[in-house]
Amino acid sequence: MSLKDKAFDLANEAKRTAGQLTHDLQQSQAFEQAKSSLSNTKERALAVDPAGIKLMNFFAVFCLAFMLLSTFFPLMNMMGSSVPLSDITPTWLYLVTIIALLSHLFGVKQSISRGLLLLLLLSITYTVYQQIADIFQTAQMFGGARTKDIIRVAAEGLKYADIGFYLFLVSLVLVVIATIKPGYKTNHALWAQLVQK
Repeated sequence: MSLKDKAFDLANEAKRTAGQLTHDLQQSQAFEQAKSSLSNTKERALAVDPAGIKLMNFFAVFCLAFMLLSTFFPLMNMMGSSVPLSDITPTWLYLVTIIALLSHLFGVKQSISRGLLLLLLLSITYTVYQQIADIFQTAQMFGGARTKDIIRVAAEGLKYADIGFYLFLVSLVLVVIATIKPGYKTNHALWAQLVQK
């Protein structure tokens, strides 16, 4: 059997498996419940009175928008080429940021909006931690560099930091301030229309 035939058989098997999974999913009770829930949510969203929609919490919205924008500026400039943070940022971090921004903008309950900001900050911390752990692991594979050496190399690397790095740091501080800042405004009318119907 040739490689082309094997690939063709594999593609047909994948197609059959996907078709069976789709059929099983459509027949399942969970699918029906999810479909019904989605339909109810759609009806509630369409029934929302536009007069109940207000834009609020502009400081937090500004901080999150500034954070999103900062990722498109050059992070580092090495050998004449610049790399924006958006090239190395996972997509799910953008999704969390956008959801948090919309949550603050429309005044969703404070606990949800602040929870989203905490989730964002924890996600950023975890992502940075992973990057640092990878650097340490790579350094140990090439001769077990000491922590002092890695810190020295990181400090020298700051020479190559570009405007995007500093803008992101400022936006990160602003998001921390927005997380602990009092005076969050909840749009109770919108929440009642969406949830309590």
